[in-house]
Amino acid sequence: MRNCTSLNRLRLDNNHLTGNISEVFGVYPNLNYIDLSYNQLFGEVSQNWGKCLQLTSLTISGNKISGRLPPELGNSTQLQKLDLSSNLLAGQIPREMGEEVGLFSQLQHLDLSMNNLRGSVPKQLKSCKNLIYLNLSKNRFSGSIPIEIGNLVSLQMLLDLSGNLFTGEIPSEIGSLDKLTNLNLSHNNLSGYIPYSFADLLSLTTIDVSYNKLEGPIPDNQAFRNATMEAFIHNKGLCGNASGDA
Repeated sequence: MRNCTSLNRLRLDNNHLTGNISEVFGVYPNLNYIDLSYNQLFGEVSQNWGKCLQLTSLTISGNKISGRLPPELGNSTQLQKLDLSSNLLAGQIPREMGEEVGLFSQLQHLDLSMNNLRGSVPKQLKSCKNLIYLNLSKNRFSGSIPIEIGNLVSLQMLLDLSGNLFTGEIPSEIGSLDKLTNLNLSHNNLSGYIPYSFADLLSLTTIDVSYNKLEGPIPDNQAFRNATMEAFIHNKGLCGNASGDA
């Protein structure tokens, strides 16, 4: 595979492929799409992926990839989809990666869920203004949810920050995401009130804020009214109408 330098599209998902991903694959100047998901690949994400300047979609989910995210990925400025979910990625997102992530101006789909990533979520994500799907769930991210997420006004399909170690209050700026349909902030250590601005999330269809330390009234919004009680359980003291099917 390392010598196929003219490769422009590669799909090998859902097989039983094994091997060290950093040794098997090389640099492909013309590559624009690669899907290696749900195999048994191991090793680290190579900095060489950052040399694939035409790459628009990189999916390596469901493998055994470990190590850290290489900052060189930021050189792939044409990326529209980056899915590294369900791997063994660990450590903090390096400062360099935080800065480079802001270069992903074309990025629409970012999924880093179900890894062992920790530290804060880079504020530079605010530059990814074309994001419609953001899933950082089931990691060990900590600190406050950055208010800059409220700048991601194209978010539509999903914002999932569940299963982390976020603390502090939910930023009211998330209420600016008026296209968002699915929001999951459950299983964190968030406290305070659910922002009143969430009543403006008129496109929202599903919400889950369970397993936090939230209190006060539930916003008067159809998604909140239709939610089951499971979406609010194990908080400090939420009150309001949530009919759903509970």
